[in-house]
Order: sequence, then C-alpha cells, then structure tokens
Amino acid sequence: MNKNLLLTIEEYEALPGTIKGQVPYIYSLDKDGQSLFYFGAKHVMDPKHPEIEFLHEQWLNFLKDKPKEKTVVIYEGNVNEKGLTTLEEAVKNYGESGAIVFWANQANVQSVRPEPKIEDEANELLKKFSKEEIFYFYMIRGVATWQRKVDPEDFNDFILRNAKRYKEALGWEDFNFAFDPTVLEVHRKIFGKEFDLSDTDFIRNISIPIGNLSVITDIARMSSLGRNFAILDSIGKFWEEGKNIFVVYGASHAIMQERAIRNMVEA
Repeated sequence: MNKNLLLTIEEYEALPGTIKGQVPYIYSLDKDGQSLFYFGAKHVMDPKHPEIEFLHEQWLNFLKDKPKEKTVVIYEGNVNEKGLTTLEEAVKNYGESGAIVFWANQANVQSVRPEPKIEDEANELLKKFSKEEIFYFYMIRGVATWQRKVDPEDFNDFILRNAKRYKEALGWEDFNFAFDPTVLEVHRKIFGKEFDLSDTDFIRNISIPIGNLSVITDIARMSSLGRNFAILDSIGKFWEEGKNIFVVYGASHAIMQERAIRNMVEA
C-alpha cells in the first residue's frame, strides 16, 4: 500500500462539490476473485435514516457470494459489541458502524477497528500540542457525536463518562480532566467567547480537519492523518492475506483513501 497516494487535506478541499457532496460515497473493486467495497457514510444515528437500509442492501449483496472465513469488515469508531442486542440500539449508540458490526456478528464475519489506541495517538499529538488542547479536541469531538444522536443521554452524564474515559486512558498526572473548567477555559481562550451547546454547526466545524478555524483544526488534521494511515495499513494487510474487505467509514475518508486503495488493487 502506497500511503503517499493518500489525498492531502488541501487536495481534498480542492475537489469539486459534486465529488465531496456524494454521500454515501461508495466504490467497489475486484481482482482475481477478491473484492473490496468501501461505503463512505454520512454519520447518522437514526435507525430510520435511509442510509442504514441502503448500507444493509450493499452488505447483503457483498456477502452473498463470499466465504465468511475470508471476509472482514473494517469499521470506524468505538463499538461495544456486547451492547449490540438490537439493530436499533446499535445505530442509536454507534451509528452506521454499530449497524455493520451488528450484521457482521450475525453473519459470523470478523470485524476490525483499525485505528490507533487513544493513548498512542495522544502521545503523538503531545509532540506539537498541549494537554489542554488535546483534551479539548477529544471532548468537543465527542460532543459533536452526542448532538447527532436521536435519543441522547443527559449531557452532564455524557460529559462525566467521557472525561472519566480519557482520564483512565491517558493517565496524565496533575491534569484536571473536567469539562468545567478545562474545556470551557480552552474554548474561551481560543475562540474568545463562551461555549454554546446549542451552536451545533460551530461545534461540528471546530472538531473536523476541514477548514482552518483554530489550533483545534490542526489537531484534527494530525489525528485524521494518523487514522487514515492506520486504516490503509489494515486494508493493505487484509488484502495481502486474500480477504474480501467491506469498509465502513465517513465519506471524507473514503474519498481521501480511494487513490491509494485503487493503486493497491490494480498493482
């Protein structure tokens, strides 16, 4: 896998809207009886959203002529497989990733989350950014996900649970893993205004690697690059093993990785 073929953020931003606006963004590649299907999703957490049914159709079509032991699902995010009792709960809690892992489990197909552990990623980020900025990025990215949920848990409960998760994972001594004051103070310092939970567009935009809003955008870009490299490594590994691969990630990942993946398959 030639990871140098991964699109840069600048190359992605220069693409026409007709490409970036294709959501879901999908492509299917085949070579010598081996297949790869990439479903570039719009992140949805509504079981009734038409994308979920469309994803299921693509999954069933992909799976119907594939040996299960030679098939693997690669998915985005953290999915607690033990909590996937129904499709509805899987989507409400984990979006399209929950759905595909739920279906993979039903079909006895291996599913893999290829991304770096949070502590490993944070150690890389610490080479360029402060602990406060990194913690802010993780928490705000989580808030953006919470806002997409159809039936979200209480916000304060969500914040406490996530802060505890990062405290346990990162283990930074003498650091205040708290939304108030840590996140609120960083928000004030960077953006010169108070945090507003109702400003959903702003919260989403500051947590993604597109644009150039602040140092948080820079963190998101570094995180995205590391994640894309890890995804491509995983795809390359399973392709070399002769596996049929079904990938479910956000549409921007699908677009940015396509050139490298096509090059791998066509080599």
